[in-house]
Amino acid sequence: MLSKEAENFLLNLRLELISRGKNEKDIQEMEEELRDHLTEAEANGQRIESITGGSVKDYIRSISQELPREKGLIKNGILFIIYMLGVFTIPRLISGDFELNTSVIFYNLGILAIGILGTLLIVKNVARRYGDSKKAYIIIGSFSMFFFLAMVGGQFIIRNYSGIILAESNPSVNLIIGAILLSVFIVGALIMKKWFFAALILLISLPEIIAKIVTNGSGPQNESYLIISGIVLIIVNIIVIGFLIYSSKKEDKKTSN
Repeated sequence: MLSKEAENFLLNLRLELISRGKNEKDIQEMEEELRDHLTEAEANGQRIESITGGSVKDYIRSISQELPREKGLIKNGILFIIYMLGVFTIPRLISGDFELNTSVIFYNLGILAIGILGTLLIVKNVARRYGDSKKAYIIIGSFSMFFFLAMVGGQFIIRNYSGIILAESNPSVNLIIGAILLSVFIVGALIMKKWFFAALILLISLPEIIAKIVTNGSGPQNESYLIISGIVLIIVNIIVIGFLIYSSKKEDKKTSN
């Protein structure tokens, strides 16, 4: 068994390498090799500094040439940003309640900045400081709750304060565009064998699709539409959370075996 100090070093090293775009397979192999060296060193009464030098950044410099950058990192990052924009835009297109205005643009840019950069920085720095501890999970959980509330509050703001309207279309055109984009995103995700992302964007759009069908094409201005879409949204959230919990337990069971 490694000491807590050694485990924290391995965790910080992994996070740093991931943030620098290193290949996951190479990181795993390097981590396993370093773990063996640290285990042997501590068994012989040596401190981990004798192997790592004591600094994650110094250690990375010594091995950086052995770990080439992930070639698809930039491409995957761009695809993920496009996907997130689709997640925020497609459901509103399907509902017929979409218009391009300055509030929508700032909202999407803000969500992307907080959701991607903010999450990366929070998780990386919290894990580096507190490791795999209860306090780390509390901080990350609190940030996730703040992020969710910010998204809900942002939706309220952009629906009531549109700012400068840049482009708008009628509900029928919105629905057609939304259906086409949803199909493109799902097919694209399946072609890249990302079935989870295909299912996720479908589930996120499902409340609007079902509400649209049940209310014979009505929009969010209809009270029945809002009630139905709200109920379906709750069900979808339960399904997604249940799936994530099941996957996490399955992975933990697999790891323990």
